[in-house]
Amino acid sequence: MVNVSDKFKELSQQHGRKVCCKIVAENQTFFDDKILEFDFSDIAHPDWLTIGTACSNRFAFSLKYEQEIAVNTEIKPYISFDGEEWCPLGVFYVERRYIRGNYASIICYDKMYSLSENYSTSLSVPTTASALLRELCSNYGITCRNYGSGYEVGKIPTDCTIREMIGYIAAVNNAIAKFDRNGELVMIIYRGAQDFMLFDENCMEVKRNLSSSIIRRVTVNTGDEILESGDGGELSTIELYNPLMTQERLNTIRAQLMPINFCGAEIEMQGMPFLEAGEHIILVEKGVGIFSIVLSEIDYHYDGALTAKLFSRNRSNSDPTVHKNDLEAALEEIRASLGNIYKKHINEEALSLSTSETTAAEFSFEAKKANVFAQVDMNFTVDGGGSNTLLAAVYVNGEKVRESVHTVNGSSRELIHFYYLAENLPKGNNTISVTLKTASGQMTIQSGQLIATLVGKGMAGGSQNIRDRQTVFESIPVVKMNCGGFKILGLTESVQTEQEA
Repeated sequence: MVNVSDKFKELSQQHGRKVCCKIVAENQTFFDDKILEFDFSDIAHPDWLTIGTACSNRFAFSLKYEQEIAVNTEIKPYISFDGEEWCPLGVFYVERRYIRGNYASIICYDKMYSLSENYSTSLSVPTTASALLRELCSNYGITCRNYGSGYEVGKIPTDCTIREMIGYIAAVNNAIAKFDRNGELVMIIYRGAQDFMLFDENCMEVKRNLSSSIIRRVTVNTGDEILESGDGGELSTIELYNPLMTQERLNTIRAQLMPINFCGAEIEMQGMPFLEAGEHIILVEKGVGIFSIVLSEIDYHYDGALTAKLFSRNRSNSDPTVHKNDLEAALEEIRASLGNIYKKHINEEALSLSTSETTAAEFSFEAKKANVFAQVDMNFTVDGGGSNTLLAAVYVNGEKVRESVHTVNGSSRELIHFYYLAENLPKGNNTISVTLKTASGQMTIQSGQLIATLVGKGMAGGSQNIRDRQTVFESIPVVKMNCGGFKILGLTESVQTEQEA
């Protein structure tokens, strides 16, 4: 959490507060009269709570500007509620720029974004994790507030990036790694309860999933073997890849770190810029109870006002695997709810056509409202068999509505395309069928050579409105949970020894 005064925290939680913003771009400073808006993404866990992440933060802003901000320019944004005390949002570097007249849109990332080069070291094993981090920071110009523990390393990977190596070192220190709001590399380590309380009166909406999660087990793929420590199922397990890890170190991490008890959530709220991703805070429902939230990600938005969306990500109890049959059923349900129709038919057996009508395709469906329309498209390859005239007919709810004649070469196979648009269909069950027959003689359509589709879109007709969207999230008024938390291990603070922890 950014170190700001109690007054700053109080002002940030007031309703009707005044918000000030400034952006420093090297020797230039832009204030609210120039800044149109910004979006700031602070990320710790892109999927769900874990250790060993090294995520880059993103800052994108638009302003009135008549000159140029060069690529790689250092950008420092700040927020204030009284124009006196300014909370930093980070140190970023321009990656892309879009200039339109007197307006500029700038996309920036912090230093973690650029650390994608292949990692290399002059150190040999055995060495320590702290020695590896010291050398890395020295080689790549990184300011670091603490280098972690002196844990011995017996293997150094040669096929990873600088950012991945920082993540490996963070993991053996029970931490995630990120650049803080002052542009310094820090580790955020789980240490117990965090004292900041977010009250429901500052939240605009709380969304599911609010199920409780308890992390009890860690498994690690070192590249040579699979290590595990603790007991728990899939939803209570942290899974890592880390070539620096050993079984002894993993056991220590599990003993120090777990169990972790928190709640998954998505919360829209007033923006409080001192909150940082990776920490644990307490959400308070006045008169009801409290529950703990992991700040997996925070998205801040400024457009004269400052809002935020907090994500506390946990593993879902639902099966994450997408099953084809389940997906098709879900799509069918969505189409039906929107008044959409989609059906497909392929002939499994050969069709022998004669002077008597043969049903080539038939579709039954339910219209959710009156006056819907549907179109039948049919492509098939026919063997003339000596006959040269084919008659096609369309029946809608038992009534013949169209008949057409197709002339074919009776001695060869031909591809025929046939379609019909059925309009003003009634509400309820409907049937559309297509029949084929010859004027004389016989024709054949081989198995799999006829493909027919029925597509349609529900329409209300007249001036009525169509509802094409449905609510995805369900709002809930009350959440409860026990507390827990993180704190920032300043990279100038001493790290507890394993015996002290």
